[in-house]
Amino acid sequence: MKLRSTFKEIEGSDYNNETIDSNFVLVVDHFSYYDIDYSKTKQELLLQNIGQNKLIDNCIDPEHTIWLYDSYIYVEDNFNKIYIPIMDLNIKQFNNDDKPKLSRKYKFVTFNNKARFHRIIASSWINQNFEPKEYFYTAGFNVEDEGIGEHLLFINELYPGLPKKLIGSDPFESPTADTFLNVFYPHASDAVFNIVNDVSFWEYGCHLSEKTFWSFLAYNIPIISGYGMATSMERIGFDMFTDVVDYTSEFITNPFDRTFRLLNDNKDILKNAHEILTNDIIKRLEFNRSLLLKRNIREIAIKKLNTPKMIDKLDELVYNKTISKGLIV
Repeated sequence: MKLRSTFKEIEGSDYNNETIDSNFVLVVDHFSYYDIDYSKTKQELLLQNIGQNKLIDNCIDPEHTIWLYDSYIYVEDNFNKIYIPIMDLNIKQFNNDDKPKLSRKYKFVTFNNKARFHRIIASSWINQNFEPKEYFYTAGFNVEDEGIGEHLLFINELYPGLPKKLIGSDPFESPTADTFLNVFYPHASDAVFNIVNDVSFWEYGCHLSEKTFWSFLAYNIPIISGYGMATSMERIGFDMFTDVVDYTSEFITNPFDRTFRLLNDNKDILKNAHEILTNDIIKRLEFNRSLLLKRNIREIAIKKLNTPKMIDKLDELVYNKTISKGLIV
């Protein structure tokens, strides 16, 4: 089959509602969202925003477009899609052969830079339910700051959040492997769990970034937000410890309810975190790190996440010279 050569690369977070008329669209990083209309009621806002996808909305022919995602590992729709996740984002040249600790200082860590809805919820929830000595965190925001009050349109009451706290990293700059190893790793590797609030929120899909990779590299049991996140990570081959962590909330469509449920469903295991580490758990944590650091982990992910039909289509795209110059796999 000869492919037409209309290819477009879109930086998802910077996308500004331009019309999409290409046959092949590479979506880089995460989706952008519609602006919140402060004149609408809570119910109207939920109906307008839950499950949103600006790219599909602005595509002339989404049904016959092939969507390629370099950071999503699941997008729930009926269109043709190919997942090609970058599995070493901001962790290239990570070099550490530490063995996992059987005894750890913290019950969990959580690293949050920009103020996003689920990070605001997690900040409040942690502050309400745990003592500071039980966890380590970073936050590039104060929940009570002016300018980040959109969550008040959706949540009736919210406990005060954790104070802004940074440890040598600009929250608006992507950290390198060295930054992680020297700044974040010492704290993360001394915790049992890692509460990861990755970017995806409104969409029926889950975004993958270095925040998730950090949990594996630091030998943490991950508790990761995102629609369908646990199931999608298991498809790649990672152990999501579903016998320990309750992920039954992962397909709740309302992202506020989903976020609260994930946290509340796992409050007891976080409280008892120091009783969970066993030799068997340690081996499973070692497996996750080993899998992530495999040289062919991206190829593994592509094979596991895509249908044979879409893998064949990807092969065609890669060998199409007009298209492949914008597509690195």
